Amino acid sequence: MGDLDVRASDAEREATVGRLNVAVGEGRLSLDEFSTRLDGAYAATTRGELEPLVADLPAGGGGAPPAAPASGKEWHVTPLGGMRREGAWRMPASTVAVTLIGGAKLDLRDAELAAPVVTVTKVSLIGGMRVTVPPGVRVEVSGFSLIGGKRVSDTPAPAGAPTLRIRGFGLIGGIRVRSSRD
Repeated sequence: MGDLDVRASDAEREATVGRLNVAVGEGRLSLDEFSTRLDGAYAATTRGELEPLVADLPAGGGGAPPAAPASGKEWHVTPLGGMRREGAWRMPASTVAVTLIGGAKLDLRDAELAAPVVTVTKVSLIGGMRVTVPPGVRVEVSGFSLIGGKRVSDTPAPAGAPTLRIRGFGLIGGIRVRSSRD
């Protein structure tokens, strides 16, 4: 029996998850890739099933020093209209969207996060937020709306998982966060 045929321990699974957390925080994996590999790590029964999940990542959770971000904060200011992002994109550590009338729709399944914790702040008179996240991402929602609620589907995440902080402020418009597996 080779080393790769040996049954994986919980500690080995958690070590793999730790490397995946570091990789997504460094922008080496999209959130969707992270989610898929995370599922594989928790389902693995042997060391041989864990190895391919991190084979293309640097050992020890880091390679060359990270490049300085082009901008730590991204602004979207529009009187009418909103903000929409989907597909492959890099989400900065902080995004602020300000509108009079208009919402925000963010699909993070193929996005890369510029930091382990990213914050989206949405300020509008009328307009809500719809956010789709892959499983394995921690979501924290805060803010207020005079008319409109907050609906966040259960998005369980392991310790040290990438975190999305959503802050929404408006008169009319709520916040809806759903997992891509809903």
